[in-house]
Amino acid sequence: FPVTIQFEDITGLSFSVTSTKTYYFKFIINYTSAAITTGARFSINGPSITYLNYWSRYPNAANSITTNIGLNSYDSATLGTLSPVASSSIGMIAEIEGIITTSASGTLIGRFASEVASSAITVKPGSTVYYKQLD
Repeated sequence: FPVTIQFEDITGLSFSVTSTKTYYFKFIINYTSAAITTGARFSINGPSITYLNYWSRYPNAANSITTNIGLNSYDSATLGTLSPVASSSIGMIAEIEGIITTSASGTLIGRFASEVASSAITVKPGSTVYYKQLD
């Protein structure tokens, strides 16, 4: 299924990383979809890496979840082709969790993309990122 919108950074949902350090991270993304026919996907972006392994999961349809396991590059995620709800008052939760070692300092940031160019995915207040430097 083609993705018609490129990944976009989630402003404010990021943290700084230092070259050669290893981090655990977990992004929790509260979001809505403009229509039940508009799916989404979620990923991360950041500086160059020496190691990256993460997974992401998010609702795809009623009682269904898209899960991506063993991701090892940025902007990697399978598209969820449907949204279980379309309401600005009923949110959904996406999660991205993993381990990263960077070869450059910079910022690790959560990202999202809509399936449909004219149908919005909106990241809502309540989204957060947890992280810990491991070495």
